[in-house]
Amino acid sequence: MKKIGKYEIVGRLGRGGMATVYKARAPFTGRLVALKVLQPRDDIFVDLVGWPELCRVFLEEARVMGSLEHAHLAQVVDCGEHEKCPYIVLEYYSHSVGGVIAEGYQMEAPSRVLSVARTAHYLKQTLSGLVRLHAAGVAHRDIKPFNLMLTNENDVKIIDFGLSRVRGEDLLDMPGMQIGSPYYTAPEQRKNPELSDERADLYSLGVMGFRMLTGSLRCYDAGLFMPPSSLNKKVSFLWDKFLERALQQNVDNRFSSAEEMLVALGKIVGEPPQVLDVGADCRLSPEETVALRSLRQRLLLKDIAEHLQLDPLFRPEKYYAHDLVAGNDFVLTDRTAGVTWQRRGAGYTMNWQQAEEYVHHLNQQAWQGRTTWRLPTMAELVILLDPGQRQAGCYLNTLFEQTIHWLWSSDPSTKKQAWGVDFAEGYVERFDKDGAASVCAVCSER
Repeated sequence: MKKIGKYEIVGRLGRGGMATVYKARAPFTGRLVALKVLQPRDDIFVDLVGWPELCRVFLEEARVMGSLEHAHLAQVVDCGEHEKCPYIVLEYYSHSVGGVIAEGYQMEAPSRVLSVARTAHYLKQTLSGLVRLHAAGVAHRDIKPFNLMLTNENDVKIIDFGLSRVRGEDLLDMPGMQIGSPYYTAPEQRKNPELSDERADLYSLGVMGFRMLTGSLRCYDAGLFMPPSSLNKKVSFLWDKFLERALQQNVDNRFSSAEEMLVALGKIVGEPPQVLDVGADCRLSPEETVALRSLRQRLLLKDIAEHLQLDPLFRPEKYYAHDLVAGNDFVLTDRTAGVTWQRRGAGYTMNWQQAEEYVHHLNQQAWQGRTTWRLPTMAELVILLDPGQRQAGCYLNTLFEQTIHWLWSSDPSTKKQAWGVDFAEGYVERFDKDGAASVCAVCSER
């Protein structure tokens, strides 16, 4: 039986220009995995670039994927070398979106049409994964149906980061090498792959959405966008507008980010809007404000309860009302505390160091027109906590993304731990810095 490293090869899953992917079995556990081996189809790649450089770029995929943990990104299980050929071991899935729509080698042939609900499900989860990728400065550059694997629970896992580009890093530059797949590649990426950015992934996903709803790749007719509702009567005009924007030829006319596209998708599939009015009985008068510490501070366990006025179970002894203004779907200003919050959070969890990097990413791109985003202090986080008596319209948590659970603060406790809150249950907790929590960045308004 053929082996690669310690893995028993069960069969071949596919082959591309640079690598072959095998289905393999891990020793002891018998777990099935996908094993990707660097095996260039043509020696010209080796002659042009050199084997050491090909190996470096190949293993960069393992580094990129291994550094990111997200529910909709496939995880690296292992990597190694066999007979001087590097390999990457990934999670194995037997289903893909490409299989669901029956896309074949003749890509332009009609494919299966999916329901609006199933299409929205796949798009939403892919966008969630892209939010995580793009925040790390990674453009995938090859989003297509067969690169979206499906778990047994029908959840999306994005795979194949071999053509991805990490912002600020020079990867493989091979003259004449195609980056992306026919039909799914954005026009600016076809023209100059090195100048394209994360918005090219949104175009590719727009093509996928169009295909899932219509069975066709023909998004334009005589240079004009073809509304999917003209091909599928079950598709509403809201989908027409959504996909038309995603598929704009001019990159500046598309959605500006995966997060913006995800929010727009939520609106057209009927996700319930979040409450924007907390009720007059929950407001302080404008002159009643709370002065809060905005600079990070090391807080020892023995001091935290007194410093933040917590009870023995680390819950606030006092709760605050708020004067709230929702600027848009993404930000919320608390005039009581004089701060503006990121309403949806990062959309995924990360360790403390990654949380710092995420805030730096927000400021680099001047997210929501601001460059002063930071991690909140514990003093700022504690006043967000709710006593658990959730009276209608009088409860701050409803204004934030409801999936947010643990939140990082900027305040460390020890070299290995930092403070945060359990936003859902309303108490203060210490987290290992290598652990995972989400981020709601904040800006001071005064």
